[in-house]
Amino acid sequence: MSLLQNFFYFIMNRTFFTKIFISIFISSFIGIVTIAIINHQYFKHILINNEMERVQQSINQSAVNLDNLLSRIINDMDYFITYYESDIIHINTNNQTNPADVEKFMNDLETFQLRFTDELESVFYYKEDEQSKDPIFIHNNNLHRIPNIIYVEHEWYKHYRNNVDLPTWTVPTDQHLFYQDRSQKTVWLTIGKYSKESEFGIFVIRINSKIFSDLFRELANDDLMIEIRDGNGNEVYATHSTDHLVNNSDWLETTSTLEKSEFNIHVFINKLAITDKVNQVQSINLMMVPLILVVTFLFSLILSLTLSRPIKEMLRLLKQVENGNFDVRFPNRYKDEIGILGKGFNKMITNVKNLIDQVFVIKMDKLKMELKQKESTILAMQNQINPHFLYNTLETINCHAIVHHVPSISNMSQALADFFRYSIEKNQIIVSLQEEVTHVETYLHILNERYPEIEISINIPEPFYSYSIIKLSLQPLIENAFQHAFSGERDYYLNIYTEDINELQYSVCIEDNGEGMDKDKLDALNESLNNLSANVDATIDKDKNKKSFHHGIGILNVHSRILLSFGSSHGVRLKESMSGGLLIQITLPKKGNEHETINR
Repeated sequence: MSLLQNFFYFIMNRTFFTKIFISIFISSFIGIVTIAIINHQYFKHILINNEMERVQQSINQSAVNLDNLLSRIINDMDYFITYYESDIIHINTNNQTNPADVEKFMNDLETFQLRFTDELESVFYYKEDEQSKDPIFIHNNNLHRIPNIIYVEHEWYKHYRNNVDLPTWTVPTDQHLFYQDRSQKTVWLTIGKYSKESEFGIFVIRINSKIFSDLFRELANDDLMIEIRDGNGNEVYATHSTDHLVNNSDWLETTSTLEKSEFNIHVFINKLAITDKVNQVQSINLMMVPLILVVTFLFSLILSLTLSRPIKEMLRLLKQVENGNFDVRFPNRYKDEIGILGKGFNKMITNVKNLIDQVFVIKMDKLKMELKQKESTILAMQNQINPHFLYNTLETINCHAIVHHVPSISNMSQALADFFRYSIEKNQIIVSLQEEVTHVETYLHILNERYPEIEISINIPEPFYSYSIIKLSLQPLIENAFQHAFSGERDYYLNIYTEDINELQYSVCIEDNGEGMDKDKLDALNESLNNLSANVDATIDKDKNKKSFHHGIGILNVHSRILLSFGSSHGVRLKESMSGGLLIQITLPKKGNEHETINR
């Protein structure tokens, strides 16, 4: 798999022409080779089937001829026995046999054998009874028995003793009874059983194996082997030894069954002898491979050049565009996808040229704005001198207070320096609640010198310290409380605490027991806060709000900053506290993203 992936990576890093050429070449070559292989296999299959069909027809025809010949022999045997049945029954060994009848029977047996000279080797009739000790053989005078033959061990005699009722073939045997029996291996054909008063006999024929070889000799060769087996699978005749051919994939087997006899003909055909012709064609195909490669190469080259030429033309135009020439155009002589791409290219070049003209004007305006921005930066750098001068002055006051043992002045100057440093120097929009609370504590420390009688309580659990809050959002609200809520002559307090809203939000509450706010002004201020929440981008009309309520501008500013940073589901809400004062609730997310804030 990795090899294939490496090949694809190699192809993808080549030029377009190389990709097209390799793709067409491989596709064409694979297609041609595939067709050649399929054609070879199909031709091989057809040739084998035709050869098998031809052999099967020849074998079937020879099998029919053999079956008819054997059937004719059996029918003649039946006719012969039936014709002589009355005479055969009277033949015995008790000296009552008429010699003339026996002589006539022997002559008829000779005549019968002469009808099948090439098919039969010997024909005889055998009979024995209980009264006679010696059985008799009746055969023609031309046959001569081999002395000392123990015929009781022969297959035909076993059939005789087994009292076989129907005509049957014996198993293949090499047994001989007469000198005229020539075949090394053959079968006995036995028929007939005749009895009268415990007398019976059998008509036996020994088949000449030439009957098989004559029929199949012209068909058999080294590549086609024939074997004849009886109904029990015993080999009767074989042109070659076929034991090693069984289950051999190099040899094809076909069979033919004799309908009237009990034999099966098995034919083994050498597959290689058939496929040699196909292999000769394959050799020619292999010789054609170089020619196919050359033709495929030329075809792929011409087609690749045709397909890649417009792409190269477009690349050449693109390089001119890179060098700043926007007057080039792709020729519109193609009507395919390349033509559509060319039209898009021309349209793109036109649009780019127009955009460049527009960008030039915008760039000039931007340069002017950058000049103004640089001037503003210089002014800002100049203004930074004042905070640094302020820090140095507060540090000098702190040192003098320490030298002259005035800790209150030292604490005030140090707290004031920390207050301005957090407000001016730290370049952040969103900070942690802990940082904001630390700044508020510094601010309250300064106010405590002026309002020591006001009780201040900050109750914020440690888990809330890491939550997000807008920088400098609590101090303006606390400042409003000191300016407007604590104007009487009674005891006042200011309580700062947090509440958990849900998994994503929490709130910071600033509660006092001051003079409070009229219900109409409170409702008007909450309505303004709601309007800002409905339209985050709304601007604040400070002059208009000053006419309605003199201490709502700081609240609106904090609310607007929270909306712009965290969205409309957060912000400031006001209501009357339990003690009659004012409760300011700030809803904030537990996590904030400063980059999202800047984008927003």
